[in-house]
Amino acid sequence: MSDTEVEKRRAEFQRFVWNHGEDAFQARFDTRAELEESERKILTRILRLKYLKNRTTLSRVIKDEVAQNPQTLLLLIQLCGLTRNKIIQDLKAASRAKQIDISFSSPAALFKKSVGADLASEYLAAHVIRVFKPAANRIDRGLLEAVNQATWPGYIRQERAKRMGHEAEYRLACVLRDCGLSFQPEERAENPLCNDVQIDGVSYDLVAPSNARPLVLVKATVHTANIGQYGESKDHLEILEAKQTIDKNPRESRPILVALIDGVGFESNRDGLNGVLQNSDEFCQFRTLWKAACIVQRHAHDQTPCVALPEDQLGEFNEFQERHAVTIVALDGKIESSPEWEPAGDGYVRR
Repeated sequence: MSDTEVEKRRAEFQRFVWNHGEDAFQARFDTRAELEESERKILTRILRLKYLKNRTTLSRVIKDEVAQNPQTLLLLIQLCGLTRNKIIQDLKAASRAKQIDISFSSPAALFKKSVGADLASEYLAAHVIRVFKPAANRIDRGLLEAVNQATWPGYIRQERAKRMGHEAEYRLACVLRDCGLSFQPEERAENPLCNDVQIDGVSYDLVAPSNARPLVLVKATVHTANIGQYGESKDHLEILEAKQTIDKNPRESRPILVALIDGVGFESNRDGLNGVLQNSDEFCQFRTLWKAACIVQRHAHDQTPCVALPEDQLGEFNEFQERHAVTIVALDGKIESSPEWEPAGDGYVRR
């Protein structure tokens, strides 16, 4: 692929890059529901001045509260600015240092053994005192809610990262499913964390129409922050590996390698983005998911693709239209309300 073609792709990527700050998927991780009355009552019982002055006593109170209501454990982990993974790792180190033989894979598992419950309660007591003792005489509903909202993004960060790592292929899987197009793994549209598909020793997020007939191969990556050197190498090399494997394993019909990529993080590393754009046969983004659907229709199902786009995007994709014999029409209200058309990014794909 020439430098000019790569630059055209970069320009398209930048025009349609995902505004993750206003995305509904992202928003659900940014704001936690307000504390419920039951949660505030639990905290009121725990965050008493006499307890915040005595770690041993507070530890015993926390242990009793968690025994009565296991959700108290996760609430305290969050409000102390911790994560579920951090408490596990910290207490693994502490148990070994004290030569305590306990095994656990989740915070809740700690409390299944008395020795684990003691260790976890002491750990949490120290962090509760660190966070709340400075305001011991002023702990009210407003302060608790402020801490609740302030600690939520950090607490949910690991879950967000895990989900974000599969959000792109999940969205595409839903589009393909709703368009009645076959793909694997079918579970992707219900469980985005399901296993990838292996074709010739390479992992793909989606394959269409099936593993046995891999005519369209999709690798998906989204970065909402600076990807750094690791991201550059990983994304570029994974696409390059896929391309080279496709080229050296000839099939009756050569599979089309589609990169589903998005996020401002790619813009921080020109070489990483260039490597993905240069070595993939086609690419799409959240706003242009319709491109992948059209490719699957044409090359995996031998259908004639038709997509409706907003008027200001008509003429943007002439080369793509010619390569895959796609009919592009203007989007209007009738199409948006018709069951024959499925939304896919900014466009609608005819089923």
